[in-house]
Amino acid sequence: MKPLLLTLMVMGCTCAHIAQTQPPKEESPFESAEAQFVTEVIIPYPSIASGTVVLDAVLSDTGIVQKVEVRRDIGSITEPAVTAVKQWQFSPAMFEGKAIASRVPVAVTVRPRVFYADQVPLPPLKPQSEAAVQAEFQPAEVIRAMFPNSAGGDVTVVLEANVSETGKVEKVRVLRDVPTATAAAAAVVGKWRFMAATYNGKPVPSRIILAFVFKAPGDPVP
Repeated sequence: MKPLLLTLMVMGCTCAHIAQTQPPKEESPFESAEAQFVTEVIIPYPSIASGTVVLDAVLSDTGIVQKVEVRRDIGSITEPAVTAVKQWQFSPAMFEGKAIASRVPVAVTVRPRVFYADQVPLPPLKPQSEAAVQAEFQPAEVIRAMFPNSAGGDVTVVLEANVSETGKVEKVRVLRDVPTATAAAAAVVGKWRFMAATYNGKPVPSRIILAFVFKAPGDPVP
């Protein structure tokens, strides 16, 4: 009995020692751009479209939006989404402490005018530009999107999600708060799925902007 007890004690000490001596998680030299100012996304009243438009905001090394590229397109949603994102402001991405040009993915989801909605159908991605294909940084991609199950009138909530190297959401920051709708938008982000961003082919933590446009249910459609 005593030899067995001694063996278990030794094993326990060994495991504890290994746990204590494991090296800390290596931090990525890449730091994704971060949103500093956002506006609402105004969808024209006659529009009855719903779903998720995905854009890439192409940023300079000072964080200025130079252009917006469309990755997933939905008719009457895409143009107002692009117009809004062009006005947004960011801090630049950093690599080894130096500001660099980069991209920030933006998903604009317009909730349908119904009381209950579920998974968002995602149309195929548009081909990337040659510059985007050759870029060292490839942003995270949305592979599953869900509608918030709430309606808060014609309002826009904007969130910033930190996406890990494995594609999991680790933190959500509220950029544009609407008391009647923010909680519903934040709650559904955990059901979204992402493909992690990469830098020179290696998965890295990154950020993605998620804008949710709530349309009041029961509104008459012209």
